[in-house]
Amino acid sequence: MSRHSNRIGAGILVGGLLAFGASVASREIVRRAGTRLIDWEAVRAIAHRRLAEAAAPIPAAQRAEAEAFYRATLLRIEPIVAEEIGADLPAALETPAVVDRLQWVDLNLATFKVLFERIERTLLATQEGPDTAGRAVSRWINRSVGNQQLGFMLAFLGRKVLGQYDVSLLAAGPTRGRLHFVEPNIIATAASMRVPRDEFRTFIALHEATHAFEFEAHAWLRPYFAGLVAETVEQLAVESGGLVGRVREAITGGDGHWIERILTPGQRETFNRTQALMSLLEGYSNHVMNAAGARILPGFAELHDRFERRGERRGAVERAIMRLTGLDLKMEQYAAGERFADRVIAERGRQFLNRVWSGPEMLPSLDEIRAPDLWIARVEGVGS
Repeated sequence: MSRHSNRIGAGILVGGLLAFGASVASREIVRRAGTRLIDWEAVRAIAHRRLAEAAAPIPAAQRAEAEAFYRATLLRIEPIVAEEIGADLPAALETPAVVDRLQWVDLNLATFKVLFERIERTLLATQEGPDTAGRAVSRWINRSVGNQQLGFMLAFLGRKVLGQYDVSLLAAGPTRGRLHFVEPNIIATAASMRVPRDEFRTFIALHEATHAFEFEAHAWLRPYFAGLVAETVEQLAVESGGLVGRVREAITGGDGHWIERILTPGQRETFNRTQALMSLLEGYSNHVMNAAGARILPGFAELHDRFERRGERRGAVERAIMRLTGLDLKMEQYAAGERFADRVIAERGRQFLNRVWSGPEMLPSLDEIRAPDLWIARVEGVGS
């Protein structure tokens, strides 16, 4: 009897110790897991490591020469683009920043970090009940996978991006954007295309300058775009239920891009509005670029044609990466938006097309981007 009691006592003691240990372990798992969706230092390290062989910093003299070239080029471009667009800038653009690949990664990490912090706050606010070890382990695993994916994507883009108009979507107040030129990529692309370096620099500066005009000549556009980004982020956080099932269905196939198939109806509506705006921005930019290009570069048409044909030389791996990351949608935006702009101008002229910049209510929907006559009819109805 005494021996049996001792066994029970020992069982209670061991059980108590195990329970205590599990409780400590659970608290430690929750503590170590934290609330972050992404470990930004880990993402930065992954991206920098993947870019290591192609990440030489730009020598100071080369950076100074490049920035001086872009400043002078933008001063030459601005009045020609302003004439084609029919709008003046409130302030000049000649404040370019020449960056290397690692600097480009770090600039974009800062934007991603602010966006993900917003998602984290929303998820925590909607979480029911206390945090648990199960939730923490899941978050830990998801963060490890997310770190790798984001680090890989930034490294991939760090080798591809040529120029970027930083629209400062996340800044408070009317902060101006800034033009960034990823000089190592520009020089490498010019060499691979066998075109003169400064001609290609001018070509890229012209494209990015048209984007700057779109945002800075129309004060309502940046806050509207920022609102779309915020709405998208909040919907992704709040409407995350059933995502695994939607991903499973998206993988099996269906209509549209796989990204569209994993979205809820509310997310898809916001996504379509964002896609329509991006298509307009890219298409209008390309149209203005084509109109102004010959006045800025004598060989513009040939250079533009050679640049567009780059996509035909992408390998299977690169095409697969673009499909998986959704980057192929950007290529579709260029084409659809340019068709929209060309059609409207052919039917009603540039002044009619410029009514898109009157305010959000005049922006085309995605259906109207695909069928410009629908937008023309709607805008004519508004004006009657």
